[in-house]
Amino acid sequence: MRAFAYFLLLLLVSLLLSALVNYPLYSLLQGGMDHGPNKLINTVAKLIAIPGFILILQRYAIDNRVGLGYGLPRASFLRELLSGWHSGLWILLLLSGSLLLFGVRDITPLPAEWLPLLLKTTLVALVGGLLVGFIEETFFRGGLYGAIRRDHGFVLALLLSSLFYAALHFISPPPLPDSEPVTWTSGLLILSGAFGQFSQWQILDSFLALFVLGIFFAVIRERTGNIAYCIGLHAGFVFVIKIVREFTQVNPSSDFSFMVGSYDGMIGYLSAVGLLIYTLFIHHFWRRPKMGRMVTE
Repeated sequence: MRAFAYFLLLLLVSLLLSALVNYPLYSLLQGGMDHGPNKLINTVAKLIAIPGFILILQRYAIDNRVGLGYGLPRASFLRELLSGWHSGLWILLLLSGSLLLFGVRDITPLPAEWLPLLLKTTLVALVGGLLVGFIEETFFRGGLYGAIRRDHGFVLALLLSSLFYAALHFISPPPLPDSEPVTWTSGLLILSGAFGQFSQWQILDSFLALFVLGIFFAVIRERTGNIAYCIGLHAGFVFVIKIVREFTQVNPSSDFSFMVGSYDGMIGYLSAVGLLIYTLFIHHFWRRPKMGRMVTE
């Protein structure tokens, strides 16, 4: 599992370096920040990880358009992306409708200026979804999945990349205690609590949902041989989630509240089961791949 170990080491080293430079960076930027130094840890770690990510891509000879999943001609890539976006839209609309039907989420009263809010939310959701789709799919299904796939084959790449994808969502650096001053050791203190959620059973439903989502994306990556459809799916998911969360709220008194987890009030056991069934269908019947598709890329 050498490829997976490289990415795991990259994650840990990036977080550690981010913690070490947290104090001077926060001191430099705090005049323009509304949040504490903990908010810098993950963001700075992502920037630090970029050179290491490129080195891993070079190590596995996937530091090119085809290796990263961008090998389609531009017109075909855009068609795949749009097709994926439509699929993501309908999948999440089905999930959202189910949550409303079961009373897990309720529509909030519309403000007087609801139209400007709707237009703003739609634009932010569209742009934000595309940005998240491109960035996360390039890393997870482009680099991470591609490297493990070359080392170990489809099944292990599917499982390990999905596990990494799910776990990364729960690395959450906590804020410093109110009485704790920001010093050179603050970053390390914050980082020491960043993995605290992994000891909490309350995240199990959300973790499972994200793990299944990672499997779904990995199967799509394998079936299409590129990440265009994955980017579109991811963008469509984020688009609907942002709008639904803006105009609805979780109903904690619902008898079916167990269907969603605490991560975003949208994903949970319901989405995990539904998406797993759909993934099995996709794997068996949709776009059967040519032998060695991923190996030759």
